[in-house]
Amino acid sequence: MKTITIFLLIISLSIKAQQRHFFTQPDLEGKIGKHFPIENYKNSDDRNFNPNDLKGKITLINFWSTICEPCIKELPYLNKLKEILGDKVNFIAITQDNKDKVERFLAKREFNFLHITDSGQELKSYFPILRNPLTFIVDKNGNIKEITGIVDETKFDTIVKILNE
Repeated sequence: MKTITIFLLIISLSIKAQQRHFFTQPDLEGKIGKHFPIENYKNSDDRNFNPNDLKGKITLINFWSTICEPCIKELPYLNKLKEILGDKVNFIAITQDNKDKVERFLAKREFNFLHITDSGQELKSYFPILRNPLTFIVDKNGNIKEITGIVDETKFDTIVKILNE
């Protein structure tokens, strides 16, 4: 009986892993399938988002920083995703950088997402270790479906496929 239970557990974990496209850091693995707490972040009117704001559409959330070189390198891929998928997907960028710093950055570089700035406290409370860049794909129910690092040419087609599901 114990052998059968272990066998079934292994099969269950294998099937779950096969359903995902990306593997992530072990400390982030527990976030898969859980609600992304958008309600902890503030909008441009300095009000917290509503937890229902992510429901009904798939959402791509990119965690980044203006001084992160890999973050800057992935911008063309992120902008291309938004160009291809348009309004079918929510595109959100979250950073701990302040609003002025982000606005100066965006005056020089294109990054066509909804930007949530000044989120240092929220990020520290949510992530054991924040690694930039980091991208979450959140399903239509507001739950995290996939987590990956830098978005580049090796991941682009897979991300488009996931966002089109």
